[in-house]
Amino acid sequence: MKDLRLNNTIEFNQFLGGSENFYKYKFGILITDGVKYLADKYECYWLVDLISIHSRDIKDTQDFQVWILKRLTGSYFKLSVEDGNKNVIKVIDIPISHFEADEVHVWLENEVIYLPNER
Repeated sequence: MKDLRLNNTIEFNQFLGGSENFYKYKFGILITDGVKYLADKYECYWLVDLISIHSRDIKDTQDFQVWILKRLTGSYFKLSVEDGNKNVIKVIDIPISHFEADEVHVWLENEVIYLPNER
């Protein structure tokens, strides 16, 4: 797919305004309807796993986290976390992934991972 940024799609507009359900995930994290949809449809529970694991390192200093998965080239991705003011806190290289889209953003706050439009 060419330059598919999931957060800008009509597909993800169905989650505008919040989540009806919260699903218990690993490490005490909850995920919303939108994140569950993302993980199910795009087969990327590995992304939720990475966020759940690596958010632990920074949760004491950064409660609100913006996680961005972005294709750099081919099947090579970068997962970065920002503080909400575009200050990069951590970057994780993902040398190979079959993730269909080129970019997706999810937010983590108060132990809940959600899509930005679910806020």
